[in-house]
Amino acid sequence: MKRLVQLILLLFVIFNSAYAQINIKGRILDKADDKPLTNASIILLNRDSVLRYFNRANEEGKFQVKNIKPGSYIILATYPKFELYSDTIQIADKDLDLHDIKINSQRNVLQEVIVTRRLPITLKGDTIEYDAASFATEKNAKLEDLLRRLPGFTVTGDGSITAQGKSVQKVFIDGEEFFGYDPKIAIRNVRADAVDKVQLYEKKSEEAELSGIDDGVRIQTVNVVLKEKARKGVFGNMEALAGSKGLYAGNLFAAKFNKTERIGITGSHNNMGSSSGREGSLRMNNQITGEPLNTNLGANYENQFFKKASKVNANYGYDNNSNKNHSETYNKNVLPDQSIQEKNSKNDSERHSRSNGFRSNLNMRLDSTQNMELQSNANWATNANLTYTDSKTGDGSGNPISDFRENNQSNSSSSNNNFRLNYRKRLKAGRSLNVMVGNNHKESDSESKVNSRTYFYKTGDSTIINQTRHGRNKGNDFNSSINFNNRISDYINLALGYSFNHSKSTNTQNSINNITQKFDSLYSQNQIDNNTNQGVNVHFSYRKEKLEINFSNRTFYKNQQLNDSYRSIDLARNFWDNNLNVDANYRLSNSKNIRLAYQSSNIIPSFDQLQPLQPQTNPLFQQVGNPDLKRAVNNNISANYNAFSLLKGTNININGNLSFVNNPIVNKTTILDNSAQISSYENLSGKSNWNGGLNINHMQPLANRRINFNKSANVRFNNSYSYTKFEGGQSGGEFLLNNAKNTNFSLGSSLNEQDSEGFDFDLSANAGFNVQQNSINTQYNATSFQGGTSAYIKYFLPKKFNVMANIYYSYTGPTKLYKKSINQFYTNIELEKKVLKDESMTLSLKAFDLFNTFNNTRRNASDTNYSESVQQVLTQYFLVGVKWDFNKYLGKGND
Repeated sequence: MKRLVQLILLLFVIFNSAYAQINIKGRILDKADDKPLTNASIILLNRDSVLRYFNRANEEGKFQVKNIKPGSYIILATYPKFELYSDTIQIADKDLDLHDIKINSQRNVLQEVIVTRRLPITLKGDTIEYDAASFATEKNAKLEDLLRRLPGFTVTGDGSITAQGKSVQKVFIDGEEFFGYDPKIAIRNVRADAVDKVQLYEKKSEEAELSGIDDGVRIQTVNVVLKEKARKGVFGNMEALAGSKGLYAGNLFAAKFNKTERIGITGSHNNMGSSSGREGSLRMNNQITGEPLNTNLGANYENQFFKKASKVNANYGYDNNSNKNHSETYNKNVLPDQSIQEKNSKNDSERHSRSNGFRSNLNMRLDSTQNMELQSNANWATNANLTYTDSKTGDGSGNPISDFRENNQSNSSSSNNNFRLNYRKRLKAGRSLNVMVGNNHKESDSESKVNSRTYFYKTGDSTIINQTRHGRNKGNDFNSSINFNNRISDYINLALGYSFNHSKSTNTQNSINNITQKFDSLYSQNQIDNNTNQGVNVHFSYRKEKLEINFSNRTFYKNQQLNDSYRSIDLARNFWDNNLNVDANYRLSNSKNIRLAYQSSNIIPSFDQLQPLQPQTNPLFQQVGNPDLKRAVNNNISANYNAFSLLKGTNININGNLSFVNNPIVNKTTILDNSAQISSYENLSGKSNWNGGLNINHMQPLANRRINFNKSANVRFNNSYSYTKFEGGQSGGEFLLNNAKNTNFSLGSSLNEQDSEGFDFDLSANAGFNVQQNSINTQYNATSFQGGTSAYIKYFLPKKFNVMANIYYSYTGPTKLYKKSINQFYTNIELEKKVLKDESMTLSLKAFDLFNTFNNTRRNASDTNYSESVQQVLTQYFLVGVKWDFNKYLGKGND
């Protein structure tokens, strides 16, 4: 830890000494009368028209811009109702005095500068738009590299995106999905120099967009707008990796864009455990779990036909993956009478899976008033699994309670096919009609051979299971809706709708005793579910200038039936259900926005929770339903505030939410003295499960916008209830109600400088604490500390050599349940060499977990239950690789 801190401090010293402290000064005057122009803006752009420095003139019209890095710049001087002054200046190794700059409204200026001066960030309604040209990236950089440089964005090593504190679920290219089954393919392969703008917004759910009825669901979405010249060309990359311990990987991506037509293919084959071409990514911990072998192929096609009246988007994915692994788990359970049960488990597994998936979307404009969209998906998969489990349970004094050993060999196949047809007709006076019909059909077959033995030390009894279990599942879901939208005025819209859904599924499992060849009903089921839902919905919206209000309500009548002939179970119920959504969005200014939302919905008990008798899986666990369960009511309140300042380059985003469930359905667990558990459910009257949180992110530039300084604060609260009973304990077999309260608070900050000159760095640190409280066994209530730091550094050497390092450290403090902290530390380094005239080929040498310090321990704690696990992991290894980026015409010549 001490060496890591010293390294980070050394990097700061090197960075601060790497730039000369050069200043420029001058004075802005009105050319007509030489009067000073107070608060005039002084902007310095680099040769790529990226904003680098900014300041304002004082009352005397004087200005000074400090700490400028030597180079060539475009200087802009602006003042309201005056001309835009523009000139090119050269910053050498000494201060520069520009003396008097006189401007008026009549002077001719460089038109091309006016055109290329674009705002780095703009707010359009509830959409934040980033100008890609304002954020420099390396040559041949990808979209994920660009996203890392946008304020408010973070991209993890595995390609997961977080923007303004929320996880991004959708990524579009020019408004369309590109390899929709895996959006990470787009961000890892689309070139950064092909991007014109990046738009961030909260997208409504697909159902809400089609029906016009707002369901309150919001999906954090990124839309990437390509440059016009980048919509035609061929681009892609090929990569090969080989390493120590027999490791290898090969990746291919190629795409052809021809205006409206887009064709893409992707493929990878490796024994490193990644299924999406991210083997050898320095930002990932990249520890290889088990003995994986993966083959993945994909294809994507998009085009428009009939003078853009029809659009088609289709993609195909193939996966063939396997893995062998070994894991060990320790579990400690503190019982209501303060006694302890400890379990040690070992698990060996081998799995093989193969799948084919096809997705398509056809959008047709029938005429000027009619649109039709057809979506279809199909998936076929096979799985083969072999597992061996050996677990031993004892009390806190080391006395054995039970032993469990099981061999399970299973094979399964499944298919899933669905379609949805949407029709929209625009009527007169702003009215429209929406009709939707869809169907989803799925089937699966399985066979598993189970051989297990459970021994109970207290009684000396053994339970032996030697079975073959044949499973057959089949289901069909039909859904439809019709919605009428009426534009009452320029600001008010009203929508009314009706929906009808019907689903039927069968779930059959026949278990045969392999010794007696007799049917075992205890481990079998023959279940039929039949559900019909129909309801009406209403949506009201008001939109005027800065204010937008949405109100929607859905009321359903549901008829549900469950039958299991093996257990003589016949459940039926009819009830009303209601969902309410209200949200308001107010634009305080062009750079400030606030949104408030409220949702109310019912949590309906599932038939699994209601069914009193369910098939067992093993003698140590039995699930029992409660047919008397009632619905629970969930309420959620959320708020978001976003503001940015173009001139200061700052951005702040605040997210808050509170969710509470009245009459919650809680777990009810009985723990037997032989370590077996029986789990059920119960409504808890007069109590509420609730959780809430607040997330604050703030970004500001430092050192004249060379460095981005990000700060964050997070707090999460959780309050929940559960029942526990220990038969044979001092509580006398009574259920005890536990109230678990958890509070987590953390602070984080990061510094990053990425201008692809000299060296780039991305430094981050976080620290926080977690408070765990329970109303029973209060002696284990504790506060634990957690924190960490990471440093990603890239140094640009002469002769097109680059060296990168990723250093990571984290600390998880001890608790009263387990008095041992977990320290995680690893270092990855890479040396790369750019070759060829256009630097399109990269040779690399990589080392992962250089000091072999990776900690394989994983910890999980909830209420008074604690577990730690380790598994087979390859940590330290080395790779050599070659990667070629090819690009024909795409984006070339486009500034």
